[in-house]
Amino acid sequence: MACPANIWVVTPRKGEPEALMDPEMSMMADSQDHIEEQGAGDSANNDTVDAKPDRSSFVPSLFSKKKKNDSGKSAKNPRERVPTYQYNMNFEKVGKCIIINNKNFDRATGMGVRNGTDKDAEALFKCFRSLGFDVTVYNDCSCARMQDLLKKASEEDHRNSACFACILLSHGEENLIYGTDGKTAIKDLTAHFRGDRCKTLLEKPKLFFIQACRGTELDDGIQADSGPISDTDASPRYKIPVEADFLFAYSTVPVGK
Repeated sequence: MACPANIWVVTPRKGEPEALMDPEMSMMADSQDHIEEQGAGDSANNDTVDAKPDRSSFVPSLFSKKKKNDSGKSAKNPRERVPTYQYNMNFEKVGKCIIINNKNFDRATGMGVRNGTDKDAEALFKCFRSLGFDVTVYNDCSCARMQDLLKKASEEDHRNSACFACILLSHGEENLIYGTDGKTAIKDLTAHFRGDRCKTLLEKPKLFFIQACRGTELDDGIQADSGPISDTDASPRYKIPVEADFLFAYSTVPVGK
């Protein structure tokens, strides 16, 4: 049967009767569908390349339970998704925070006074204390003193702590940081907290805020439960890198990079 010139036949959806639609209404519907699809694409792109992310949820997301997402749940907005893995922060204490504030240096080092560092140390003390850390500040430490402080801290019992933090305020070079009497390797300071040396912080965040870059040596790993490994074990235990769960934050990039 012929249709009037100003009436279009709209192909019905499955299970729906055939319908008639005015041409102008059809064009408006098509246009609206196009706009909605384009808007959805723009929104997804914005979430992907957003140059100004919301960092207000960084600390809460760090201080939450470590778990896997339920793959059966419906997808959420990227900004609202729970990270695949989160650290378990359900401990009696948040943890210890050591701030080493080196301001004055021996003349032989050639390093000048770091004016303003005391204000930085004070602000960091207040910040980490507000997060629940047990904070201690040590001023003008020699290389041996820094080594001793961190070695003793790594030998403490951290079983009731969720994490550990260390902040080094000093002069620095690539892979090195200065004590008041010279420079020492950053790796020698942080190595005290490796998984094979500080067992009570195994699989817990170890946060270091320093002024130099790190090395690239390979890591042999350590078993998470420190049990024996056997080729015939029906339920083999897994291993994690001995330097896993470290966060290194640097104030500058290496020279020439």
